[in-house]
Amino acid sequence: MKKLAYIFVVLLVGLTACEKKQEMDLTKILENDHLMVQQILKLDTTRLFEIQDSLIAIGELTKLEAAEYKGQTYVQLYKLGEAERWFRYAIDSCVPTYWKDSVSRLACVSGLVQILGLRRDHDAVLQIALPMIEELKTLNMPEDFRASASGSEMMLHLYLGTSQSYLGKKKDAAESFDNSYRAILKQVEADTSWVGPFNCAMCAKNVAFVYETNKEYEKAAVWLARTDTMLQKMLNHGTAPAHYVDNVRGFALIGHAMVAMGLNNRKEADKFFKEFEKTEYSKSNTGRVKAAVYLKRAKKYAKSAEYFQALDDFIAEMRVEPSVDYFYMMQDKYEANLKAGRIDSTLAAGTAALNYVDSAITRLKESEAAKFAAIYETKKKDEEIARQQIGLNRQRFLALAVALVLITAFFIVYTLFRRRAAKRMAEMKAQQERIESELRIARDIQMSMVPSTFPEYEGLDLYAKMMPAKEVGGDLYGYVINGHNLYFAVGDVSGKGVPASLFMAQATRLFRTMANQGLMPAEICNHMNAELSGEDNVNGMFVTMFIGMLNMENGHLYYCNAGHNPPVIGGGNNQGDFLQMEPNAPIGLFPDMDYKGEEMESTKGRALFIYTDGLNEAEDAEQHQFGEEKLLEILRDTHFDTAKQVVETMTERVEEHRAGAEPNDDLTMLCLRVS
Repeated sequence: MKKLAYIFVVLLVGLTACEKKQEMDLTKILENDHLMVQQILKLDTTRLFEIQDSLIAIGELTKLEAAEYKGQTYVQLYKLGEAERWFRYAIDSCVPTYWKDSVSRLACVSGLVQILGLRRDHDAVLQIALPMIEELKTLNMPEDFRASASGSEMMLHLYLGTSQSYLGKKKDAAESFDNSYRAILKQVEADTSWVGPFNCAMCAKNVAFVYETNKEYEKAAVWLARTDTMLQKMLNHGTAPAHYVDNVRGFALIGHAMVAMGLNNRKEADKFFKEFEKTEYSKSNTGRVKAAVYLKRAKKYAKSAEYFQALDDFIAEMRVEPSVDYFYMMQDKYEANLKAGRIDSTLAAGTAALNYVDSAITRLKESEAAKFAAIYETKKKDEEIARQQIGLNRQRFLALAVALVLITAFFIVYTLFRRRAAKRMAEMKAQQERIESELRIARDIQMSMVPSTFPEYEGLDLYAKMMPAKEVGGDLYGYVINGHNLYFAVGDVSGKGVPASLFMAQATRLFRTMANQGLMPAEICNHMNAELSGEDNVNGMFVTMFIGMLNMENGHLYYCNAGHNPPVIGGGNNQGDFLQMEPNAPIGLFPDMDYKGEEMESTKGRALFIYTDGLNEAEDAEQHQFGEEKLLEILRDTHFDTAKQVVETMTERVEEHRAGAEPNDDLTMLCLRVS
């Protein structure tokens, strides 16, 4: 993605810096442009902002242009949130005073559309891109700037076409893609350097990727041919950096391989893939993931699974919110490892896919095509209004008569409906009160299932607290004393509300039953997993748990972690660290899972703090999380007086962090120490 960010900057070279005076010398504008772009490409933000302040002070740079430069810089740094903030500031708050400001505004809109496109926010792309494209038709600028402005125009059409393609608007998408390519060809005509062909190649290869993804292989082949043509122009210049040539060549080759495979020409596909493997691009995370997808389609599962090892690094490098695209990639990785017979990797990939599915589905729903229908209609809005205006005068008299009839009917209907609505409102209020009463009862029942008193055993200090985010929740904790052994557990059921509370009740009952039988923690996990997973678990629910068995005489601890947050063990050189544990899966996912237990020789004098992710993921009003580092820092700084004091201290600190924001998840904490 750093390459994409650089491409974006290259596309916008020459679009910034100048001043409010329309008669200002274009040579001076281009000098400022060059100075600013050099700092952007060096990632020297301090120097860049100093130069901007100086140019603003002497009247050679407007606030709109400065905001554009800042946005470009943060794109180059891949801080997309900061880039979006500056682009939106420029678009919403800065009024263009002359043509150069308008060009800067165009660049900001283009940059914002690119960010939104990378996030798959098709709604926002259409809302922003369509009006700007109309505005472009009236934008006048000197010829010196027209070629450089084509980069912004190319981006607008490219991401508009991509969004239209995702929405099934194939005809509109094809038109937008053609407009994008025509826009960037202007740069090739005006610019004798390698940059113009490079930008054209990037445009063409992105369109080819869209068509290949949609399995429109013939169209993808056309755009790959355009990519090849522009790649040759780059080579003919002889000055194009080898890295950028390799990037375009690598993408084109894997694209050709994908298309050939899609057209059932396996021999041709393999030939392109072998050439692709010779490129440096093939060794990048992006290249390795593309290769993995190709190899899976070619049914070379072992090699595909090997390449898919780069997927986690690729997703981290992308730094974009999880989407359904990520889930499909995880699914591909899962299938490749499964068919390659790599059981551990299959389990890891499946678990990772599950972690993405909730957010992926949510983002998919938000991108439903229906919500964009109105936006497409706005293209024809002016024409429709004009047609309606023609017949408006003829209809006014009739409309007045109809209005009088409707007003009379309205009062009659309103009176009837008001009576019905009052009755319905009373029924709904009674029903709501009944539901709230039942939920309060359910909460009381649930809270009664977790201990409210704690054992009085010489040398043992134990305290726990549970705070559901809703009336009922899915967290749990519990303990059982069996001889000299203290069994204890903390768990977090997937989801919230009534379903989670019912699953929590099952898990709590099973834990107590197994603990009373004197089983080891790992054995308890195995028995619980056998009961809670399989065909009976039709909703696919699961619970993460930390289960321990502490000998209260000598402090020996046996424990098993089933996909839960790592507890914090006090003492040691750092006065507290996260407990190192086996990465077992949550209970309820895999019926045949064999849980691994661990042990510590002695925990005497060392406090053990266990919690659910409602603590480290607690959010304030701006969705900043509490975090594990802050959690660990507080525990290290908190002198242990009692287990209750530790839990209450952490409760106060998390409430301070929320600062009045509603809890986003259930929160449970348990602290114990044996002396």
